[in-house]
Amino acid sequence: MASKIILVNNAKMGKGSAQIIHDTNVSICQNNREEMFGTVRMIEALNEAHTESPDRILKHVREGMDAFVKDAEQFDDLTMLCFEYRGPQEENH
Repeated sequence: MASKIILVNNAKMGKGSAQIIHDTNVSICQNNREEMFGTVRMIEALNEAHTESPDRILKHVREGMDAFVKDAEQFDDLTMLCFEYRGPQEENH
């Protein structure tokens, strides 16, 4: 089954800002008590790592998810993409 595409944020990006795109499976992964990781935990993990590089941000979110779900079986894949806007390309003269 394909994940839905949801527009969450249309904020303008400034130089050095990062954006994360993820499928719904990230927020709906569950622990053994059938509690979902959810948007609140996702935002908390992002806020904890907001000054890091995109790869470190993704790693931090994934570590938070793994700690939350522990050994609960997951039934679908997870997709996350994080990128940083570095500003306009400077011309070489």
